[in-house]
Amino acid sequence: MIKKASKAPKAPVVLCGDVAHARVRHGTGSEHEAIVLRTDEGEELILQRIGANPFKDPEGEKLVGQRVTVEGYRLGKVFRYVSARRFEAR
Repeated sequence: MIKKASKAPKAPVVLCGDVAHARVRHGTGSEHEAIVLRTDEGEELILQRIGANPFKDPEGEKLVGQRVTVEGYRLGKVFRYVSARRFEAR
């Protein structure tokens, strides 16, 4: 008997890190500069706001150079976020 995958939605996750620009998908036809999240664990994930243009997002650009907490969904090396909160300097 083959077991079907669950159709239940995955719970959102929260990640913290620094937002920057970086070249992604090196050596492919999809290589481009993207907004990335460099997590506290040392990973680099492409950061995309859900509902926004994945290649040009003015709201995402405002996060570049900031330390943030984002809530969303991880899809491989892409993190699609529903909310982002900047850490305030103390």
